[in-house]
Amino acid sequence: MIAKPLTKSRFIMGLACPQKLIFDSDEQYRSLKREDSFLDSLADGGFQVGEFAKAHFPEGQHIQTLDKDEAVRLTQEILDVGDCVVFEAAVRYRDCLIRVDVLEKKSNRLVIHEVKAKSFNSNEHRSFVGKKGGLSSEWKPYLYDVAFQKYVVSRAFPGASVTANLMLVDKASCSEVDGLNQCFKLITHDGRRSAKQIGKLPDGALAAGLLKRVPVDYECDLIYEATEHGAHFKGSFDALVDNLSEVIKGISTPVIPLFKGCSDCEFRSLGSEDKLRSGFSDCVARSSNIRDIEPGSLIFDLWDNRAKDKQLQSGAIRLIDLTEEDIKYTDPPVHGVPLSRNQRQWLQIEKFRGRDPTPYIDTVGLKQEMESWQFPLHFIDFETTRAALPFFGGHAPYHNIAFQFSHHRVDMDGAITHANQFLLADSKINPNSQFVRALRDALGNDNGTIFMYSNHERTTLNAIHEDLKAQACDDAKELQAFIESIAVPKSAYVRTSLPRRPMVDLLKVVKNYVYFPSTLGSNSLKAMLPAILNASDFLKKKYSQPIYGKDCQITSLNIEAKEWVKKDSSGKVINPYLQLPDLASGLSLEEQTELAGLEQIKDGGAALTAYARLMYEDLGAATRKSIEQSLLEYCELDTLAMVFLYEGLNDLVLVYGSER
Repeated sequence: MIAKPLTKSRFIMGLACPQKLIFDSDEQYRSLKREDSFLDSLADGGFQVGEFAKAHFPEGQHIQTLDKDEAVRLTQEILDVGDCVVFEAAVRYRDCLIRVDVLEKKSNRLVIHEVKAKSFNSNEHRSFVGKKGGLSSEWKPYLYDVAFQKYVVSRAFPGASVTANLMLVDKASCSEVDGLNQCFKLITHDGRRSAKQIGKLPDGALAAGLLKRVPVDYECDLIYEATEHGAHFKGSFDALVDNLSEVIKGISTPVIPLFKGCSDCEFRSLGSEDKLRSGFSDCVARSSNIRDIEPGSLIFDLWDNRAKDKQLQSGAIRLIDLTEEDIKYTDPPVHGVPLSRNQRQWLQIEKFRGRDPTPYIDTVGLKQEMESWQFPLHFIDFETTRAALPFFGGHAPYHNIAFQFSHHRVDMDGAITHANQFLLADSKINPNSQFVRALRDALGNDNGTIFMYSNHERTTLNAIHEDLKAQACDDAKELQAFIESIAVPKSAYVRTSLPRRPMVDLLKVVKNYVYFPSTLGSNSLKAMLPAILNASDFLKKKYSQPIYGKDCQITSLNIEAKEWVKKDSSGKVINPYLQLPDLASGLSLEEQTELAGLEQIKDGGAALTAYARLMYEDLGAATRKSIEQSLLEYCELDTLAMVFLYEGLNDLVLVYGSER
């Protein structure tokens, strides 16, 4: 195995956990983050920010080759000529090899510009140093990244004066032009996908100051002077770099004990059938006698567990190792009283320890809650995005854009209808006002209870409420009044009155009164859906028939007649999200190639990616239609899942209530 150089991404990875460098260097191990990095950058506009940064240096020269030696040679040739700007400059020092986003040479001075899609507010910014003098935990990875680059450049060019900046998206600025995002299209070159500026930027695009250069030499000096770096290193910065280089080369083998950060380890397999290894499982096996990890069996799986480090230090690794004292559990649950955090945690531990698959259902609390709901019931779900580069003039970076909703209605007689939907993915039209107008038309004709799952819908509507203050549309005040009628404001001081018809958060209802062991502690709708389908005989009987779909008893706006209850070989209901169709169905081979990396929309991240591709890419009509259809089906399932949850809980209240 050929040793890889210590790049800036590997440096940050090793700083978090040096053991990851071993997994990263070995193709036997799967990395979930590596596979998702392109989609993440696409969804938040990271590619576009990188390309936009280059526009601030019109004289810049781009080192495009992927050959390491060639890139270093070409960079040196350009620097040798004189003052210049180099994009993706390749600089090597010993075992370190970095690609600097923008390297600027001014006489004997080299300036590093590290471009990040992360936002800051220039009106509020003072420094990246916390109140106690240390680096802000939020900014520490970014600062270590640029400090490492400055270290490498300083040593590769010992005669130069080296300074460093972070180039950040400034939320205090607003775009002066519409369609800035459309100036940067996604392209494919030699199998690699990236963004490319198309044509000349509109006048005022740069003057708006959407990207700011923030000097970080002081913060770099603090890092160089520190004698501790992260949770795993004591010593100088030089020693840190040498240590990580030795790990990559196999000279040093770190022995890192399990710590709270292991919860987020990306080196995990996709299940028992995965041919690639799980680095996380290997670390658990090294630290314990656990060779085969049962899903949901570790303290990392405990819901909202904030004491992992303390528990690990006491020798606890498995859920069954935890005691009541470990989670400060004192009083058992009381029906009619919402579960506390500690009660919910102990329920998870007890159910796992006793191999008890039955759900906890507080029939008293649920019944009280349900009796306060008014028919018809409305279930809504939004899809939104916050791109780094604003889509429309007058917007700041990461401005909230609501591009889609789905709406199911349940009447008093039990009739269910996929009543309304909205999708607008046009780079020339800000959808927010049309979105609220369509939502008002869908919900504003009665006083029925409106349901969301988590606070996303409330937050979105409050953000649009602020937008409408500056909107020129004739019905802005009417749309604001509608929002005020259903969305609780973030702060009571924002508005003088509370909504007369506040949305009900089904997630809060679940957390207060319900626990399903099969969710392994998760409360997400994606986990709750198969749990409620497996728990309710009523749902299994009803939806094992093709009664849902276009022209069916339960009408759908998008989906053909479908049996939602399908069982696997073990008799468990298959998660409906896994039953959504592939986007490539019915497309030609060329059209399927356009969809590469987006074969199915089955979660919110994929939905964001899908919207980004509709906005950023020049797609064929068939491909665009396939993505839009898949978005509609996915969002429809989100609100249908809420209907299933309502129906299932209603059924379980009757079943468990009769047993009390």
